[in-house]
Amino acid sequence: MTKSFLVLSLAAMVSAPFAARASLITGVLNITGTANVSQGVIAFVPSNQFTINAPASSQGGGFMALAGTSGTIQNLTDPPDTTGPLNVPNFITFAAAPNISFTLTFLSPGIDGAAGCTASPAAAGQVCTPNLPDQSPFNLQNTSTSTSTASFQISGIEHDSLTNTNANFIGTFSEPFDTMNFQQILAAVQAGGTLTTPFSAQFSVTPQVTTPEPNTWLELMLGFAMVGIGVVYRRKLRRA
Repeated sequence: MTKSFLVLSLAAMVSAPFAARASLITGVLNITGTANVSQGVIAFVPSNQFTINAPASSQGGGFMALAGTSGTIQNLTDPPDTTGPLNVPNFITFAAAPNISFTLTFLSPGIDGAAGCTASPAAAGQVCTPNLPDQSPFNLQNTSTSTSTASFQISGIEHDSLTNTNANFIGTFSEPFDTMNFQQILAAVQAGGTLTTPFSAQFSVTPQVTTPEPNTWLELMLGFAMVGIGVVYRRKLRRA
């Protein structure tokens, strides 16, 4: 293989679509932080900060490189952030990867139903999704007579501003209440109180399947044409 052919082949590879060199981060992301929960509001404190769990082995895929760094997350307020379709750009951003952001597109309604919310006395295994006054995103479960957990699920789009490419994500938040059953939580919130709790969240990010744009096809065709020219040129040199 001649040097000229190698040079032309390299040029063809360089002319491949920029999307092939995208900086999207895919894999599994685990974060922790603190939240204030009140009626219609989930506020992340302090200053909307969260931490990406360390060590790197606690993350999956490209998120391993971000382990131990921080980011910001926007509060959820009802209204306007009622359950169902949403459009919240920069819902999550990353200090170590400023080109990456999560857009929140869906806040899932809770699935446990309101019937169990009035169960008495409190017992392990009881579940509840309250209406406060709209359907809540929370799934509440008593883990004992005096402890409980709250969880909710979101989904959306990861965006890379450098390459203008996207990936889909789903995420689940979990909040433990180590000294309260959900009946006590509901009573406090309905009375206008605010409860502070740690939270953890796990996100799964998968690439979107996309069809190349017309300019992408053009770039590919130009690349293959350059390789073809190199082959023809090499044959002519042999005949000379």
